[in-house]
Amino acid sequence: MTTTTYPSGELPTGATDVLAPRLPEVGLRAQVTPWAAMGALVVAAGAVRLAQHVTDADAQIAYGVAATAFVVAVVAAVAAGRRVHDRRLRHRLVAAVYLAASWLSVVSATGVTLDAVAALAILGTGVSLLWWRRHRHDFPATTAAAVTAVGEQPLPVADDADLYVQRWATHLGARGRQFVGSVLADAQVITAGYRYTLELVPGEQTVEQVAAAVTTVRGGLRLMPGQDVIVETHPDLPAPTALLTVVTRPPISRSQPWPGPQDGFDPQHGCVRLGPFADGEGVACWRVYTADSIWGGYIQGAQGSGKSRFIDQIAMSCAASTTHPTIVWYGDGQRGDSSPLLVAHADYAATTFEGIYNMVQAAIRVMKINGVENRLNKQNGFTPTDARPGLLVILDECHKPLSAAENPLLATATQLALTSIAREGRKVGVGLLMASQSVTLDAFGGTGNSNLADTLRSCLLAGNGLILRSKTPNAKTVFGVDISPKTFPKLPGYGYLCDPDPGARSAPFRGYHVTDELAEYWPGRITWRSLPDRQANMAGTHYARRHQAVSEQRFADEMLLAMADAGTVEDIEALERSMDTAAASNTTVDVIDLGGAHPPVRRIEKFWQQPAARPVLSTGQAKVLDAIRAGHTGPKDIVAATGYSASQVYNLLEQLTDQQQISKARYGHYQATAA
Repeated sequence: MTTTTYPSGELPTGATDVLAPRLPEVGLRAQVTPWAAMGALVVAAGAVRLAQHVTDADAQIAYGVAATAFVVAVVAAVAAGRRVHDRRLRHRLVAAVYLAASWLSVVSATGVTLDAVAALAILGTGVSLLWWRRHRHDFPATTAAAVTAVGEQPLPVADDADLYVQRWATHLGARGRQFVGSVLADAQVITAGYRYTLELVPGEQTVEQVAAAVTTVRGGLRLMPGQDVIVETHPDLPAPTALLTVVTRPPISRSQPWPGPQDGFDPQHGCVRLGPFADGEGVACWRVYTADSIWGGYIQGAQGSGKSRFIDQIAMSCAASTTHPTIVWYGDGQRGDSSPLLVAHADYAATTFEGIYNMVQAAIRVMKINGVENRLNKQNGFTPTDARPGLLVILDECHKPLSAAENPLLATATQLALTSIAREGRKVGVGLLMASQSVTLDAFGGTGNSNLADTLRSCLLAGNGLILRSKTPNAKTVFGVDISPKTFPKLPGYGYLCDPDPGARSAPFRGYHVTDELAEYWPGRITWRSLPDRQANMAGTHYARRHQAVSEQRFADEMLLAMADAGTVEDIEALERSMDTAAASNTTVDVIDLGGAHPPVRRIEKFWQQPAARPVLSTGQAKVLDAIRAGHTGPKDIVAATGYSASQVYNLLEQLTDQQQISKARYGHYQATAA
């Protein structure tokens, strides 16, 4: 019971009628309603028996009463289904209606007896228990804390559901307030709090305006930290009417562990279950497949918002699906730091700007061959099968490879390729999921090419749009909605789905938590699919070398760690400068045209100058080469054989490799290429 106290003689503006004192018998009206209904049935049964006694038409009256009772029951049940949104209460009301019709029909034929009345009382009490539970009443005299002073008169305080109605009328719907003339009505008790019908002023107010002012609404309802409010378009009533849910007992205050890939993917609707809504009623879903289509989307969230964990659960749920077979490719603009899980397990992983470009080019080639298959098979759209799985391309921290400042050579070419996938991949089995911390069009390469960036953005959001907590209040630039992700609770995984499927809720939710234990347990138990042979051949050389590229990157990382352990800062900086110089001098970009449905794209080409003659080896190079020929093929063995430091050995190995004196025999081992 909530207590509200006002100074003597004062009432909030516009609250005179709402806060008028209620007499105790008014508060008992809801409690007495079931008994009054049962009493009315007994009176009606008595009237039927009297009519039968007067007219001597027992059978005709009994049949008529039965038919009329059940017609009325059907109409009342339909009306209850439309007006009452609490599922349990709706079922009880429908049961009570049909019970009343059945009892009246039987009694009209057999007569009103004490046994019949007793049966009605017992059955009626049973179906009314939930009603009484939802309409509890506390007499104001039971506690001094339940008295509100208005002048000298004691005022019985309404329960919490009525309290929010009062607060809306006082702080939000009163004259001079933001939503003047609006009314909060039809209070319903739900597991997480209360749900209301919010009647707005037609032609002046919209549901979107209320959703955009959720911070003001929270303040007007005087919600405590941790409590929440959800504003949705009413599914049954005409515009502008909203469903407003006040979450006083948030079920998402504690994170829920990810249920695993089998429960994480909904095979009936082809979507990934992301997590429960803020009021605990239903789960938010990420659409992956619909009829003849595969979909991607865009996720935006700041550090600590849970963005990468969302990507992990979407990727694992799709990869493990047996009803909707899916191949997962993963690119990361932060060199693989965002999701080591997907770098290790995705069919194709790219962690450099060049690697990301090559990966999206391979995806375009898969699109092209899938389109050829569609034409030859006279097939519209794409449906995944084991022989022809869908391909989901994920690009995390997408703002980095699309930045002309960070990636001047390939940013525009990568943007063109990604736009082609987002625009045309849906019907040929290639979906694109992008994610970033950026809340501007820069996430899509907007600087200097805003038109192409907006095309990429709109194509992605045609599938899915997920907003997570951010330091900026503006989400309208990218998502086109007037909500402030800055006001989201500081809960990892708390998000808002924009423009979901028709009929789906667009309400805040909290994503399942992929714990470290789950991230370690599940990937090894999932069969990560690869491209079928035809698509793999079409994807090209970079796809064929994808595992070798990962091994080379791992070796380079290990070499850098060894140099950091054994060398100096000068050695490492010299190595980085030499690598940058080699990359700049040995890289060219040619514009090619794949033809047909795809725009011109750019492809990276690497070539290495063949030396005219083998150079004369230095003493150190000769000593390392002799050690390799003697069977010391690993860096550690070479360090032991030559007596050089680890950094010296790695530098000499790189020099010998550039001169083609040695090559890799296998991972971490070398062989001499000259006799």
